[in-house]
Amino acid sequence: MCSHIIVARHIPQGCSSLKEGRWDRKKFMGVELEGKTLAIVGLGRIGREVATRMQAFGMKTIGYDPIVPAEVAAKFNIEFVELSQLWPRADFITVHTPLLPSTTGLLNKEVFQQCKPEVRVINAARGGIIDEDALLEALREGKCAGAALDVFTTEPPTNRELVEHELVVATPHLGASTSEAQVKVAQEIARSFLDAKEGKPLQGVVNPNS
Repeated sequence: MCSHIIVARHIPQGCSSLKEGRWDRKKFMGVELEGKTLAIVGLGRIGREVATRMQAFGMKTIGYDPIVPAEVAAKFNIEFVELSQLWPRADFITVHTPLLPSTTGLLNKEVFQQCKPEVRVINAARGGIIDEDALLEALREGKCAGAALDVFTTEPPTNRELVEHELVVATPHLGASTSEAQVKVAQEIARSFLDAKEGKPLQGVVNPNS
């Protein structure tokens, strides 16, 4: 949610500007989330949770997933659409997929050409899902109004021009960087060891029968 808000309202840029002694209210005119269409690529647990939370801001949620069926999406008030229909409708795009051959460079030059020029993109999933060169080109040419990036193709990122672009909010992979999240991860690992020792089914196993 944080990424959606800050990329909509230019909050980090406004903060930096004020600290440098400027009062640039007109420069940082933002947009509201209410009434905007959020396109969610990847409708697993996280994607569905994002949908539920952003609907509270009055956003319309559409989404795509190659595995999750439309009936499941509908239970979370997500309109299931194919990617070719998703891109032109989106005011905001957020990705929540693993990095696979099929998702590498998923948001590329051709996709940005299909999007609204005021589209804003958020990636807190995996670096490489968004073609960084294509994103930078879209930002330069006015085909993308902003981006919030917490992950990068190479970490630390080497594309400094993208990171330093005035319409980009970039953070150093902070998605799970809270004290509480780290405790939960440790507890889940410990629980998995105990379950394995006791012969119980393990949570999150991709191939439990192998």
